[in-house]
Amino acid sequence: MKVAGAIIAGGPATRLAGAAKPFLTVGGRTIAARQLALLHAAGFARVFVVANDPAPWAALAVDVVPDRIVGQGPMGGIQAALAASGDCEAVVCVAGDLPFVAPALLAALRDRAPGADAVAPRAAGGIEPLCARYARGLLAAVEARVRAGELAVHAMLEGLAVDWIEGADLAALDPDGCSFFNINTPEDLRRAEELAGRGA
Repeated sequence: MKVAGAIIAGGPATRLAGAAKPFLTVGGRTIAARQLALLHAAGFARVFVVANDPAPWAALAVDVVPDRIVGQGPMGGIQAALAASGDCEAVVCVAGDLPFVAPALLAALRDRAPGADAVAPRAAGGIEPLCARYARGLLAAVEARVRAGELAVHAMLEGLAVDWIEGADLAALDPDGCSFFNINTPEDLRRAEELAGRGA
């Protein structure tokens, strides 16, 4: 199966003085650089970014596509990623504030259950919709949800044929439990530096 990898860059981080979270530095590298290296190493057929301001990404030599409709949150990012996936059958979407996604988890998202509508982790804290794979065939349904203002990705997933990665399977793929650590506050950023120092 031909699968694309997309970083969903998101909007400004209001709790981080409006900083673009993918360009926060963790362990001496920006999250963007960490994620791009990870996606390229995983061998995705196409790697790109969903962001409405391409300028910060110019130095990273990566394709950038905008949201089709600005302000629709994660659902809008998934819509843009599916629309930009070209001849790929699916796209793995990764939120731009996750510095520690485990390579084994990323490979599982790419390769598991080729016929599924989606492949998504379901951890103790709930579903992780922005570290998940979506079939390109979902584009029309996602577009309909955006038009209707139904923007809860969790609700959409509950109605699909999803291969859930959970329990022991998830623990084996993400043994450090850091894949879904995201950065929203200065305290999160300090914690990320500690984790990076420990080899996360």
